[in-house]
Amino acid sequence: MKKLALLLTLCLLAWTMAGCQTQEMPLTQESSGSEASASSTGQEGDPVVICVEESFEQDAYELENYLKATGMETEYEFLVLPDNTEDRETELTRLRTEIMAGEGPDAFVLSSSHPRLFLDQQTMDPLEPLFPNVEKSMYSHLFLDLEDMVQNSEIIDLESCNQVVMDVGVTGDGRFLLPVAYDLPTVIVDRSALENPDYTFSSLDELLQSNEESLKGFFGARTLFLFPDCLGVPADYEGQNLLVTSESLTKAIQQADALTAFRDGQNSGSEAVLGGAGGTNTWMSLQNNELEYAVFPVPNQEGGVTAGVTRYAAVNRNTEHPQEAFAFIEQLFREELVTGGSLEANGHNYYPLDFSYDLPVKEQVLLKYMEPNTQEATMSSLRAAVGRVDSAKVYSDLDMDIYQLYYTYYLERPEETLEELVERTISSMEMTLAE
Repeated sequence: MKKLALLLTLCLLAWTMAGCQTQEMPLTQESSGSEASASSTGQEGDPVVICVEESFEQDAYELENYLKATGMETEYEFLVLPDNTEDRETELTRLRTEIMAGEGPDAFVLSSSHPRLFLDQQTMDPLEPLFPNVEKSMYSHLFLDLEDMVQNSEIIDLESCNQVVMDVGVTGDGRFLLPVAYDLPTVIVDRSALENPDYTFSSLDELLQSNEESLKGFFGARTLFLFPDCLGVPADYEGQNLLVTSESLTKAIQQADALTAFRDGQNSGSEAVLGGAGGTNTWMSLQNNELEYAVFPVPNQEGGVTAGVTRYAAVNRNTEHPQEAFAFIEQLFREELVTGGSLEANGHNYYPLDFSYDLPVKEQVLLKYMEPNTQEATMSSLRAAVGRVDSAKVYSDLDMDIYQLYYTYYLERPEETLEELVERTISSMEMTLAE
């Protein structure tokens, strides 16, 4: 794991990507918070408990301050998941026990199992999420159906959201998850560095067979970032079927291996490649740039692009405060926050959300904001990349298995054959899905 931690640290620097603990936070003048209880199943008038990641803690209090400034009388308390593994494990066990017993927090605003974003900030090892596979938990009926509240919300406005991404939270029985942000892995390249500035491709095989030697080198220097998204959606949770096969996993590894043959020192650190992997920070940096860029999303094996949800919200099915919990969650969809703006109340500005390293589900609002100050060709390529998203998932323990497999094969070159590694990974994923 030390090697993994080191590699992840280096990847984060190169790519410029950037607990469950109850505690009281010092608040600004507009808010007064108190220590969160472990369960929301109390009497009328009890505070509404929201479980959040430590990375969102300050933002959560900022959002509470804003709501209080607007006159909302609901008292919110925050159950904070530590971002270090040692403190996190015991609290996760306790919380899961409470949730399965029909108790626990009223709502959740959490991160998913992204192998490069959701990390212990001390060791840089991947953190364990409260719900290792939140889509599986959704089909286990742990969350409240929010469909009516979402449809009646003027803030969320489904028509302005990425429908493919939002549909991750929808089953035949209702809408149980609300994606807040997602990851769209891309390589963003100065168009002048390409043989054909208008070149596009829909599969890694197509890229490998092209004459775009520099572009193959750019991807070859970043093959760790192809996984797990080049495998698409890993499972059908309604039917409990694994969609990743030995054949598809082997093919993806062989494609990545072939791309590494084109890497060299020049394309590894080339200034032609824009830093970042497609998050809001990277997109915003395209503004006022005289260069024209081409945006190449990582393709899945069906020729489309799979988005991965990095942050989501849900309401505990056993909450006694559904409307109050939802009132907090829907604030995360305010358009002012998409472009790094603030919420204003009583002459004070509040900044309760950061989309630095992922994309808001209302990405069209971000694109519209960028358009006046961004090269036309760059904007066209950005819109085309988003338009290619034809499937979405919430990052899970299955995605971590895929990433770990390629990491092991690519960096450690173990004694096991590729076939043995793949079969072991598929077996592990099948067992995980069946648990």
